[in-house]
Amino acid sequence: MSDDSHFSFDSFSFSQKQLIYRGFLALVNSNSGYGFGGDQGAPAYAIGRNGTVDQNMWGDSPDKNNLFKMMHDLSIQLSDAEIDGSSEIGEYVFSWADFCNLGYGAYEKSKIQG
Repeated sequence: MSDDSHFSFDSFSFSQKQLIYRGFLALVNSNSGYGFGGDQGAPAYAIGRNGTVDQNMWGDSPDKNNLFKMMHDLSIQLSDAEIDGSSEIGEYVFSWADFCNLGYGAYEKSKIQG
């Protein structure tokens, strides 16, 4: 895939998409830093929780972050495919603020659990 501005999960079934998305959620919730430049507590994500984006000032943005783009695409596809609006997955990423809240929240939780 030469253009990484959009990731296509169209060839995957609904259950495969759920599995991939759950894997991404586990990665974020582990506070591994993967997909966050190694630091989920970085200013880009702390400040991004309210939707603020400034690639030049904070070093990351929804236009540049591949994990965000993949989770966002899957969130849209999975929520669109839900039959009755009820979801087994409660943490979709529909915006940069959603992504930052997930990532920074995992960072904060890891500090508490130390």
